[in-house]
Amino acid sequence: MARKVAGSGRLRFALVLLGFVVIASGVILRRTYGIARAKEIAALEARRSGLIAERLRLEGEIRMASSRAKMQPIAEQRLQMHLPTESQVVYLTRGTPATQGTQGTQGTQGTNEKP
Repeated sequence: MARKVAGSGRLRFALVLLGFVVIASGVILRRTYGIARAKEIAALEARRSGLIAERLRLEGEIRMASSRAKMQPIAEQRLQMHLPTESQVVYLTRGTPATQGTQGTQGTQGTNEKP
């Protein structure tokens, strides 16, 4: 009977050792996977910050390109537009809500009078 106990002990020891090796291998694989993902995340964060900086630079360029100082010469040259003279400006008045319904289109709209 002593032999069965000794053989049984070796089997248990082998199973425990095998279990330890499997668990240790799993931990090592998980850490390796985690390190690789951490490198990917760092690279993506660096790319994201670069893209944010580029977006801010482009927004600044758009703001400068759409300023009146840049747009006015382009509108005058390419589109033959010009700033209106005082006689070409039409001031429209806005009536009160009570008088808007009664006046219809007969109000002072379309005249060159200043309010």
